[in-house]
Amino acid sequence: MMCKKTDMLKKSPGRPSRIRPIIVAAARELFLEHGLEVRLETVAAKAGTNRQTLYNHFPTKTALLIEVFDHLKAEMEAPFIEQHELKNKRLDQLLLEIGQSVQNHFYHIDVIRLQRLLIIALVEMKEILPKIQQRTQGNIKRSLIDILATAHNAGIVKIDQPEEATKAFLGAVMGYSYPATLISGNIPTPEELQRLNQEVCQTFLKAWQYRE
Repeated sequence: MMCKKTDMLKKSPGRPSRIRPIIVAAARELFLEHGLEVRLETVAAKAGTNRQTLYNHFPTKTALLIEVFDHLKAEMEAPFIEQHELKNKRLDQLLLEIGQSVQNHFYHIDVIRLQRLLIIALVEMKEILPKIQQRTQGNIKRSLIDILATAHNAGIVKIDQPEEATKAFLGAVMGYSYPATLISGNIPTPEELQRLNQEVCQTFLKAWQYRE
């Protein structure tokens, strides 16, 4: 009898190797809809598992929230790295594409809601700050640093500090209005974001003495 129970557990669709992404998806939906007040037991129920299984993967709400944050970031970064390389593309065209990709991600309503949750979490959960800081160096930033360094070495632009140039560009393309968007939830129109992106790219390329 004991052997049969063990076999059933091994075949269970809720075993750890499968349940983790289901838990993250359930948490993402519940956090974005109801905020940080969501209980972990509610997440477990929505994921079709039990509290102990959830705790085995995410012992705290902080750990689960960070996983949701990482999941959203990964959704953006995976196609970004594949699509944006300085190969057979002019740098001005590439920067426009990068700027649009960054805007499309950060001005997405789910990302804005999650950023709001993180701000609240930083106040209510002090332990989350060092964990978030460890994740600020994303693949997008590293990818753009490499692109600008490559362009500089090829004589296309003059950029002595690619990392600082990358941070300046990404901050500019996000726009002065982003903090206000986080507060109000009012998202700029696609036309407004497009104009901002074009202006930022033109300004930075001129400052970098871009050569076609």
